[in-house]
Amino acid sequence: MLARLRRDYLSFAGRIPRLVYWRRSLASAIVSGLLVAAGWLAQPYSQPAFLILSSIAFVVSALTLASLSVRRFQDHGRNGWLGLGVLVAAAAIAYGGDFGLAPTYAAVLGGAVSLALFVYLGFVRGSRRTNRYGPDPLA
Repeated sequence: MLARLRRDYLSFAGRIPRLVYWRRSLASAIVSGLLVAAGWLAQPYSQPAFLILSSIAFVVSALTLASLSVRRFQDHGRNGWLGLGVLVAAAAIAYGGDFGLAPTYAAVLGGAVSLALFVYLGFVRGSRRTNRYGPDPLA
């Protein structure tokens, strides 16, 4: 079971289609949400438990998002690591604007880039033929 979880959620090799991307993203969000909820319930009794559960939720979400994003970029025949770097940079700039660390126009641009990449990864079909990252997962 652990090998399957590692392959499905933490692997950076190969390609995944849109439906798999959405299903695994939803599963990751549910698990992370349950961990955060458990942390909030534990917070009045134990601040360390809250921090530990919230940290685990963040790590689970971040690793899963990175894995799924890289493989979706690869499904399009693009370098997944470069795509992930752009996604992280855009999100960091967008969030930086929320805390006054980036100018407003940069935050808006970062948010627009993040949204565009979200649409690209979630809604645009990958390449229909074998590319350097593997065969078409829908074939």
